Amino acid sequence: MQKTELKPSYYDQFACIGGACEVTCCAGWRIDIDKKSYQKYKNEKNLAIKDVLKKNIQRNRQGQTDLQYGKFKLDTDEKCTMLDEENLCTIQKTLGEKALCHTCTVYPRQNIQINQTFEKSLDTSCPEAARLILLNKEGIDFIEDEAIQHTSYIEHVEKTEIEYQYFWDNRIFFISALQHRKHSIETRLLVIGLYIKKIENLSIKERMKQSSYLSTHYLDLLNQLEEDELLATFQTYPLIQTKLAHYFLKEFNTDSAYFKEIATSAFNSIDLLEDIIAFSEFINTYKKDYQNNSDIQIILENYLVNLVFTKYFESEAKTNIHFFSYLVIHFSLLRLLIIGNINHIDMNSQSLVKIVQKFTKACSHSSIYFDEAVNILSEKEFSIASQAIHLLKI
Repeated sequence: MQKTELKPSYYDQFACIGGACEVTCCAGWRIDIDKKSYQKYKNEKNLAIKDVLKKNIQRNRQGQTDLQYGKFKLDTDEKCTMLDEENLCTIQKTLGEKALCHTCTVYPRQNIQINQTFEKSLDTSCPEAARLILLNKEGIDFIEDEAIQHTSYIEHVEKTEIEYQYFWDNRIFFISALQHRKHSIETRLLVIGLYIKKIENLSIKERMKQSSYLSTHYLDLLNQLEEDELLATFQTYPLIQTKLAHYFLKEFNTDSAYFKEIATSAFNSIDLLEDIIAFSEFINTYKKDYQNNSDIQIILENYLVNLVFTKYFESEAKTNIHFFSYLVIHFSLLRLLIIGNINHIDMNSQSLVKIVQKFTKACSHSSIYFDEAVNILSEKEFSIASQAIHLLKI
């Protein structure tokens, strides 16, 4: 069967800008080594690098796949210990580009094969990739073409025909709803949540049967609704918002200096654990500035669409409710970061791209903050989907 390739239109525009980039991708997070590369590094014969390699790699006992078999050690500045004094990779300098492990070869590209389709995307933790992804004023569109031969390792997910159709129905609906600009992003996410609550109440067999019909029905609902009338029927829950803001902005530990700076400065005059009224007044004061800033709305939309395209296949295996919580928590934390700083940072497209890029690198590649956010939401007596839905309205 002929394989196809699916990618966002921005994908082929990407090229690493190397030394001109404002950050290094070799610092600030764990750098995984795939099993094949790890074993090759362990047995390296080149005298110029073999001892340094053995000293600076280690097994990753928490790794769940062969792509996470090992990891590079980091120095006290959280930089890869294989970097030289000029921040250049000694593996590439000594052994050539082909000696790089999978992570270092493909980043910030993300590739996966789902059945007969190769899917390609970029990650917003890379500044250059973030600019390409987020600054699409007309929204992200996708290109499908005949697949080319792939030489690097690609994760392969195999689904039955009916599972694959269900996966496609859901993901197309999520992206279509997120790009429905008649409504606020909050309303778009709310309708996605209502769809998921509906479909999760069905048996697995019925979900597969009805996903196409229900996704069309809920898109029609978006067309029929007056602007944000549905959102108006929901309550705000400032207690949950303040607890989430306090943990995420004041307690979450990260090595990113810029992220620490903007997290600390957000809502900086408010005691988030004690003064819920002041928090609510702050939100109400700046909510219109957030809503009326077209750069904010476009960038958040593109961020969420890219998140759906790149991450849905992972969480979909757990449940749609899990993925919806994942989507809403990412959105809500970014919204807190933006609104909390909107009174002293010029929220233009460039500063917003920087905020999203730093957020992705500091938080999205760590499950710790997400798990804690779920714990905070779970304090209210709602179903799992309702917990996320009630987080949307501010």
